[in-house]
Amino acid sequence: MKARFYTWALCLLGLMPLLLNAQITTTSMFGTVTDKTGAVVPDAQVTATNTGTNISRSVRSNAQGEYRIEFLPVGNYAVTVEASGFRKFIQSGVTLQVDQTARVDASLEVGSAGQTVEVNGAAPIVNTGDPELGRTVENQEIVDLPIVNRNVYTLLDLTPGVQRNDNSIVLGYPEQRTLINGGVDGGAGSVNYYLDGGTNMTGLRNTGNILPNPDAIQEFRVQTNNYNAEYGRFASGVVNVLTKSGTNNFHGSLFEFVQNTVLNANDWGNTFDTPPLHRNRFGGAIGGPLLKNRTFFFGSYAGLRQVTSTFLNGAIVPTALERGGDFSQSAVKPNDPTTGKPFLNNF
Repeated sequence: MKARFYTWALCLLGLMPLLLNAQITTTSMFGTVTDKTGAVVPDAQVTATNTGTNISRSVRSNAQGEYRIEFLPVGNYAVTVEASGFRKFIQSGVTLQVDQTARVDASLEVGSAGQTVEVNGAAPIVNTGDPELGRTVENQEIVDLPIVNRNVYTLLDLTPGVQRNDNSIVLGYPEQRTLINGGVDGGAGSVNYYLDGGTNMTGLRNTGNILPNPDAIQEFRVQTNNYNAEYGRFASGVVNVLTKSGTNNFHGSLFEFVQNTVLNANDWGNTFDTPPLHRNRFGGAIGGPLLKNRTFFFGSYAGLRQVTSTFLNGAIVPTALERGGDFSQSAVKPNDPTTGKPFLNNF
């Protein structure tokens, strides 16, 4: 019996990281099923179907007409509600965002099961499911807004409460530092960074690790206050980034960004030639089905080729004559500091 107990205990411990990850890469949908008079409808079947992958999950409403569907991947959904004696209810255009609970209520009309009532519209914008404060930066913003050096962290400034957003290279590796709602930069990070449910932080100072290229990121959410205890660690905030996944349709993109010396302005205070800078950022992304409605893939690649110089001056190496003190052949002849005139015979 003890051996069996230990075996089950080890299995549960092994599953705990998977369960914790699922909580911060998915979201929930809840609501109430009623009829036109406002009376609740118990035992109604509620089905949420992802329109991109055609994967669906179903639950039944309880005695109070309430339902809740957990662990739904982000994306666009259609919600179907069916109950005996009522027309089928379908609401499309419901967009679920990472770790943001969505409320979708259904009002059924009396009729046969063969009749359908369709509603087109998104879930309410105001989050009434929990007290969390934050903002989701959607994929359209990542695509349309300018991103400095292709670093998605620069969009953190779109969230109210983010007071400072720095990305630098320290001790040879890049790190992200974010201060939220009066957070103090005490030499170590105070914000939780996640990528697809896993901790995405440096091991030295607990700052943020770099992210994949913007073409691979679906969205990210910045939580600034009242977030769930599942995050733990630091109290200043949470940055939760999700990468894209494949759907039933093939989608891809290619990108290339070129910077060249002849196109760049000169540095401030530099009186010589423009410092050399040749930068080429390129890559692509592609996703689609391996088995339609069942298995999907997504991959991306980003490359950087750069030639630059951090040191440039206008010094001229002395000629052999000049090193011997003979300036007779020099274009610029030095003056005698005592008289202010050229040296006799240029020596």
